[in-house]
Amino acid sequence: MKKIKYIFVILVSLLLTTACNPTTGTLTCTMSSYPTDGITLRSTYTAEYKNNIVTNLKTEEQVIAEDKDNLETYQEKIEELYQGYQGLDYYENKTSIKGNTLTSTTNINYSKVDTDKLIEIDDGNANMIKDGKVNIDDLQQMYKDNGCNCKKRAKN
Repeated sequence: MKKIKYIFVILVSLLLTTACNPTTGTLTCTMSSYPTDGITLRSTYTAEYKNNIVTNLKTEEQVIAEDKDNLETYQEKIEELYQGYQGLDYYENKTSIKGNTLTSTTNINYSKVDTDKLIEIDDGNANMIKDGKVNIDDLQQMYKDNGCNCKKRAKN
């Protein structure tokens, strides 16, 4: 009888532990491409999620050029792309050039950013934002459709 009570207590504990803890995790997607001779593009997208909803997204995109003279032009074009997001709280983009590598890093805190503003700035954001939230599975599928390799790691 004591054994049955002990097993019951363990089962209840396991049930409560898994049912009460939200599923959290990280999705990391990477891609490399070679659009022209002497240029390599590398992208890494890291999304944190809770209950399948993205809470934070960090992107790091690199342009690696054999001829670094063109990197400033690429930097200007990237900064133009992100110009509409300047001043938006919980959305940050930075670019830097080191050697022959231009790096653009973007951080979006989806748990705090005004998603309506994101859609207002670029209506393409509406493809991912549903009811003010981004679903991790939808984000993963979008990255896969664009040629990324993705790995999802759940934490409980």
